[in-house]
Amino acid sequence: MTNSLQDIASSSENQTLEIARQKYQYNYTYIPPVAMVDKLPSQEQPSSQWSFLLAKTIRLLFINTLIANRGNHGDEGTRDDVVKYIFEVISKEKILTKITVIAKIGKILLQLLIQGVSRDFHEIDDLLFSLINKSDLSIFRDILKRAVKLLMAGQPKGHATSLKDYESLWAYEKLFPETEGIPSIAKTFEEDEAFAYMRVAGYNPLIIKRVSTLDKRFPVTNSQYQEVMGNDDSLEVAGAEGRLYLADYQILESALNGTFPKYQKYLYAPLALFAVPKGSDPNRKLRPVAIQCGQTPGADNPIFTPNSSRYAWLFAKTVVQIVDANFHEAVSHLGRTHLFVEAFILPTHRQLPQNHCLSLLLRPHFEGTLLINNSAHKILISPRGIVDSLLSSTIDNSRVLAVLGLQSYSFNEAMLPKQLQQRGVDDPNLLPVYPYRDDALLVWDAIHQWVSDYLNIYYASDKEVQTDRRLQAWAAEAMAFDGGRVTDFGEDGGIKTLEYLIDAVTLIIFTASAQHAAVNFPQKDIMSYTPAVPLAGYLPSSIPTGEVSEQEYLNLLPPLEQAQMQIIILYLLGSVYYTKLGEYPKNHFTDSQVIPLLENFRANLTQVEAIIEERNLNRPPYKYLLPSQIPQSINI
Repeated sequence: MTNSLQDIASSSENQTLEIARQKYQYNYTYIPPVAMVDKLPSQEQPSSQWSFLLAKTIRLLFINTLIANRGNHGDEGTRDDVVKYIFEVISKEKILTKITVIAKIGKILLQLLIQGVSRDFHEIDDLLFSLINKSDLSIFRDILKRAVKLLMAGQPKGHATSLKDYESLWAYEKLFPETEGIPSIAKTFEEDEAFAYMRVAGYNPLIIKRVSTLDKRFPVTNSQYQEVMGNDDSLEVAGAEGRLYLADYQILESALNGTFPKYQKYLYAPLALFAVPKGSDPNRKLRPVAIQCGQTPGADNPIFTPNSSRYAWLFAKTVVQIVDANFHEAVSHLGRTHLFVEAFILPTHRQLPQNHCLSLLLRPHFEGTLLINNSAHKILISPRGIVDSLLSSTIDNSRVLAVLGLQSYSFNEAMLPKQLQQRGVDDPNLLPVYPYRDDALLVWDAIHQWVSDYLNIYYASDKEVQTDRRLQAWAAEAMAFDGGRVTDFGEDGGIKTLEYLIDAVTLIIFTASAQHAAVNFPQKDIMSYTPAVPLAGYLPSSIPTGEVSEQEYLNLLPPLEQAQMQIIILYLLGSVYYTKLGEYPKNHFTDSQVIPLLENFRANLTQVEAIIEERNLNRPPYKYLLPSQIPQSINI
């Protein structure tokens, strides 16, 4: 009788999984040959809470764009300008006759006609929320296109004549109320300390490697080094003591320069040298020493230092920022978080029953990921899409870069402690100030402890791991060429030990939560201000061979219409904080053994938060790995 019941249960599970496999099919055509979902299953839809958070951010950006492009003409702040714009859209399009099929939106528009817009703009939030949640927007497509066209009337265009031109694009103080509408990076980005700090606490704190010497590609002299770091130090001594760090962007050499939508753009492959000063001060910060804008030394690629002329040095630093941003968006962000995690979502749905212990643990960390990845394919990384418009290279080149970035990211070497060790940045005695490293390790350890406690409930030995056929099928599909194609995953074709399983699951959860938070949310605070982090270069790197004028530096930066789009996209992507690490859905875990372990995990995260807050009192604040600021999953 017992065997019969087990057979029935097993048969039911198999039928459920077969249905899931039909829904979650692989497609390798989006960014070949990376595994992607073929068609977004119907259940992968945004929650109402997520949609409303998105709507609120869109409203802020809408008002900012409206005022930047059309001016603020009234006596009631921005409210009167919003009302005027809405009336213009309604009168031009006669849309009241077109939307009667959607009562809620009709009601909102009628209220706008009669009463205007409230000071907190909640009606606009409701309208945007309705539009975002509406699955078929076909009746609104033409209206929205014309509304956007009207919104962009008067948009600033062309190259800036001063940095104030970029500041004028931040017209709505509520975008950054603490700095009157301008991101705080605008006040510091030209400083060498801020430039160096981005390597360890910026949007892409994943590049620098410790080096003992420089190769022939980058012939920095000891004299050049000492002009920056002082005569009591030397290049040789710094290398021997582990104080030299290199940012090398060789992977971008020979990248194809883009031209869409109309400007010639440039991508570079610079080398940038940084050093930690001598001494034992635990607050010694990384300092920039030299930059070469290409991989081949010579007259066309001179070496610049902080002693170069002002705009030549700023030009060289900006080249590094441009390349770092392109690597960040394609590799660190898209490839090594979004696509990395997606490769495990399909095997989880296709091979693990919903009540399987690993499925229960992982699924909350996958919420919204397929949805946002699917949206990225359609809007961001499509030909003639936003990435094609804003980044330096061609869209095909950017997509290939994402693939190369992911395929070169060995799963077994991607464990955070190993990553830091491989780059030689794991020793705080050698590199004292590295907020990403220090905070990420705290979060990693907390997740690792939680995963270990949880999985130890269900697996008492390595043998039980090896004989769990569902688990082994999950791992096999993640590795398979016709499955997830995860590079270097598993132990000899499977999962042999509980220790490995714990490490692997820790990496998946860490990537879906903390790692994505670290590379996603700086898009709002740092990357949305174009002069600090341009997404493309608009002059060749051969320009700064001597004196560089202010206008040449400004011409390197994106034109103002590109900068406005950069604000809209990166502010939006860096603003939606939906869910929080450790906050699983109510009653998600029904096993009573899990409850105290989860409470311990949350207590550990609270302790991590307190440690990071304490650290931020003694350093330029780094908040992206505060557990309270880390969503459970990649959902934006």
